[in-house]
Amino acid sequence: MKFSTTSTLLVFLAAGFLLINSTRDPNNPQNGNTGAPGEQTCAKSGCHSGGSYSGTVNFTGVPDTVVVNQTYNVSLTNASNAPKAGFQLTCLTNGTNAMSGSLVAPQGSGVNIGSTSNGRKYARQATPKLASQGPMTWNFQWKAPATGGVSATFYYVSLCANNNNGKTGDNVVQATKQVYIKSASVATNAPEALNARIYPTLANDVLNIELEEGFEGNFILFSMEGKPAMQASLKSINSLDISQLPKGVYTAHISSKGRSKVQKIVVE
Repeated sequence: MKFSTTSTLLVFLAAGFLLINSTRDPNNPQNGNTGAPGEQTCAKSGCHSGGSYSGTVNFTGVPDTVVVNQTYNVSLTNASNAPKAGFQLTCLTNGTNAMSGSLVAPQGSGVNIGSTSNGRKYARQATPKLASQGPMTWNFQWKAPATGGVSATFYYVSLCANNNNGKTGDNVVQATKQVYIKSASVATNAPEALNARIYPTLANDVLNIELEEGFEGNFILFSMEGKPAMQASLKSINSLDISQLPKGVYTAHISSKGRSKVQKIVVE
């Protein structure tokens, strides 16, 4: 039986397509898979799945309060029992989910910076890391945006891969980190920390907030998805009704006189 040149070419193209789509483990992944609002992770249908590795993805180098236009050295580590790992990260402004700041990958960092059509930027591995070669860590930079007075959330995920050069037997670990962005004038004229008390950290109906005498401020409570769940103006002593909030983990942001405080609370 004879095949035409066109038929033969189609066979090779189909084989190549199947090969490429079965070997993502995890090399330079597609952007938009951080678990941020409107995104899934690489554990979505048709991609990596079936793994049961345990552990965490750790993010360091960025404090809870950052300064406009300042550059921070970021380290992201897959701390799991997987033999191979990759990652992806973005940072979005809370409330608008627009890109916050910019990501920079120094030469030789093993990190690529990509983007999607909606303007979001992503840091991701250029090549995966092997546990047998040492800590599965990537180092890059994040530059805070030029406008302060807002909060932002880092969304990051790391693929725990079994190193079989396929998409099966892999799973993800993911986490978030929220930061408050303050203006440069605040950074030079006022201390970073706000002396405020937020209690109880395991709350049911009421959340109490105490500021220094004579201080007033603003309060925003963010869900784990980075969405504002509650906002309020603060006096020195405050009791806020949280009885209507869904149970879960939240991040409280308080700002007053150029200072800020960030604290996690749990609504039971």
